[in-house]
Amino acid sequence: MNFTLLDYIIVSAYIILIIYSGSFVKKYIGNMADFLVADRSMGFHLGLVSLLSSEIGIITYMYLSEAGYKNGFVALMIGIPFFIVFVFLGKTGFIVKPLMDMKIMTLPELFQKRFGRGIRFLSALLMAIGGIINFGVFPGIEANFINTITGIPHKYVLFTMVVMLTIVLIYTALGGMVSVIITNYIQFILLSFGMVFIVIIGVVNMGWGNIVASISKNFGEKGFNPFIGDFGWSFIAWQLIFQLSVLAVAPFITMRIFSAKNTKTGRKIFTWSSVMFLARAVIPVFWGILALSYFTLHPGKPADPMQAVPLMILHLTPKGILGLVFASLLAASMSTYASYLLSWSSVISQDIIGVVANKLRGGKDLPNKTQMIISRLTMLSVMVFIIWWSFFYHFQGLVFFYLMLSGNLYLAGTLISAIGGIYFEKKKFGLFRARSGGAYVAFILGAMVVAWYFFPQSFRDIFPDFIKNLYPKDPINSASVLGYWSYIIAAGGMIIGSFVHNIIQPLKD
Repeated sequence: MNFTLLDYIIVSAYIILIIYSGSFVKKYIGNMADFLVADRSMGFHLGLVSLLSSEIGIITYMYLSEAGYKNGFVALMIGIPFFIVFVFLGKTGFIVKPLMDMKIMTLPELFQKRFGRGIRFLSALLMAIGGIINFGVFPGIEANFINTITGIPHKYVLFTMVVMLTIVLIYTALGGMVSVIITNYIQFILLSFGMVFIVIIGVVNMGWGNIVASISKNFGEKGFNPFIGDFGWSFIAWQLIFQLSVLAVAPFITMRIFSAKNTKTGRKIFTWSSVMFLARAVIPVFWGILALSYFTLHPGKPADPMQAVPLMILHLTPKGILGLVFASLLAASMSTYASYLLSWSSVISQDIIGVVANKLRGGKDLPNKTQMIISRLTMLSVMVFIIWWSFFYHFQGLVFFYLMLSGNLYLAGTLISAIGGIYFEKKKFGLFRARSGGAYVAFILGAMVVAWYFFPQSFRDIFPDFIKNLYPKDPINSASVLGYWSYIIAAGGMIIGSFVHNIIQPLKD
């Protein structure tokens, strides 16, 4: 084992504090608005901390550091789209202001208001599929990280995942969004320390000159010039659209903004998050660069790039402080799990099960108590699935691209349909007025473009040549192309589908 007694005491104290803090707020949960959006009472400072904390986990460090480890300084480009899009949304209020003004709890509620129950159900179904298979790889990657740092044998990966997720499930199921926000504040303090500490100790240990020389030795010019590799213009174009969709319409972000006490506060949170999310991307990428430099200068380079950062942390961090660093990383992961469990279970319980129950009950919603029971049971079901998926799925390329494209399964259709439902639903747009026919086509085509990435090669070979020729020959190394085309085709689907719908079934108002 790699921990001293002091390390164990620090980590145990943190876990006890988090469980107590998260469970204590259960008495403040009286209805679904309290449970899902904290009764829309979140202020600016707590909202800013909560949003950042919930979007940094061990998985964030791992997939971003992998990009830095395999690509060098060019991977720092990942942070630029975050900064641009956050500032744009905060200053203009594009999409997010109308959504906050509507006082909804989940985004599919918008689609029911604009396009009908069927679109709400389809959007929620695609969100659940894309979101949960995205979330589903977190436990396996993070459990391996935890086992490497602590020295727990890797044969106990499953046990580690179950324990970690059970702790999060307890306080999230009891306190909902209130417990997520309160625990995020504690977690933010720890993760801030961990992020900065690793950068300082890494640079001091290796020296800036050695770091630059290591990247040059491993990659040459490709490690410094983003426009001759995977992080050029096509990547920037895709990521600007992708991050716009994530930050404006992804459930794990919108639920946080829907919890803000008013629209002005929500927009202010977006504007100031730009700097924090730039750091959230750049620092973990730099960890990967540090890890590559460390194993260029020292023996023992791991065969699995995912092991490079945890091994570097283990080698560089003094005993005693290791427990504090580990607690900061664990804090980051627990906040992410809590946010994702709540957001995806709410989509399933409110927008899939809730829609079906409403239909069967003749238009009546389920009682609040029943809705909360269903939401908590859904959390448990999501937890069980993601543990299974972590063992089942084997990555074909960068984890970063897997995570981006699994989100794209629903984000392309969601963004285009949200824009249509908010800005193009008036009569003045005539035959181009956004209609449910367009939304159906946008969701389906947007998902079909990126689904190709996840198919095994043996399954792709089944399709006739005219379909295979529509896609890149090497989808695993063409993630950016699939990504931005999903938005273009979803937008075309919305326009054409709505046009046809307006001709066949014109609105009278």
